[in-house]
Amino acid sequence: MAEQRDFLAGVGLLRELDRKELDLFEQALVPSPFEPGQLILEEGQPNRALHIVREGRVRVSRKVEDRDVILCDLPAGRTFGELSILEEGAASATLRAIPKTLILSLSLEDLNRIVSASPATAAKLWRAIAIDLRARLLQTNEVVRTYFEVNRALIENPTFREAYAMMAT
Repeated sequence: MAEQRDFLAGVGLLRELDRKELDLFEQALVPSPFEPGQLILEEGQPNRALHIVREGRVRVSRKVEDRDVILCDLPAGRTFGELSILEEGAASATLRAIPKTLILSLSLEDLNRIVSASPATAAKLWRAIAIDLRARLLQTNEVVRTYFEVNRALIENPTFREAYAMMAT
């Protein structure tokens, strides 16, 4: 119990919670083991839970045209499903276990029960989610900036333009 609570206290979305609040989350979490390569969530499918990687690692990917594009790997302590619980929607990416992985899940119903009982807990959690999503947005902005710079360099390169023109005809 103490080891699990210590782990939860280190999870970004739960860092601001006190011991009593962490206990409420701990009691509601449902553990699910996954074998290497096993599907955890599929892009576009409903997701009504917040998930925490307890052990192992999770690969996050999205379909672009007909290819799976790897976005990142989530190590132990990282969360996913935040967007789905905010809008009660679908998974925005596909997630698979890389090695043997243990996921702790908090259903939307249990989350709503916890935050409805305590506005202070709700405020801490929603603030943490906002901070986490802001960090992800800044990271995405950096990736887009890098792609833009690479694209601009390719377009401004006369050799690239000539090669592109030859391929277009």
